[in-house]
Amino acid sequence: MFTDIICATDLSPRSDEALRLAVLLAAGNNARLTVLNVHEEFMDKDEMVMLRVSVEEMQERFREIAIAAKARMAEAVTAVGVDDLKVEYLLREGKPGEGIIKATKEIHEKTGSADILVVMGTNGKHSLKEYLLGSVAEYIVHNCPYPVMVVPHPKD
Repeated sequence: MFTDIICATDLSPRSDEALRLAVLLAAGNNARLTVLNVHEEFMDKDEMVMLRVSVEEMQERFREIAIAAKARMAEAVTAVGVDDLKVEYLLREGKPGEGIIKATKEIHEKTGSADILVVMGTNGKHSLKEYLLGSVAEYIVHNCPYPVMVVPHPKD
């Protein structure tokens, strides 16, 4: 049914269930799985210079963050216990909603597949900012050109 499944994760415990379901869907459909994490805190060189931050130190810190994020994503995928899964890990910088949409379009261009499903978690609106501005999941549902599965965070 789907040839590409993209799981957008913020690496928080609330997104673990969405990642687990994405792994199972990819395995069940013999689909490629892309695990995507978008970081907002990355800065470009001009921003670092303007803030009088050592470019080399910040780039090293960003590299460490990226390595840790990829390791966390791989660990979460492995924990599901599915073998022979075609999986790729992507890190992007920028606003999460925009980064997720852009990544889906990049994957479509790269693979030529239109059978893409985006899977992501949510735990509902948990801050005043989200009540006023909307959540990332809501942004994706309204702006993604592909089907989106939103997985709620189980209540404790």
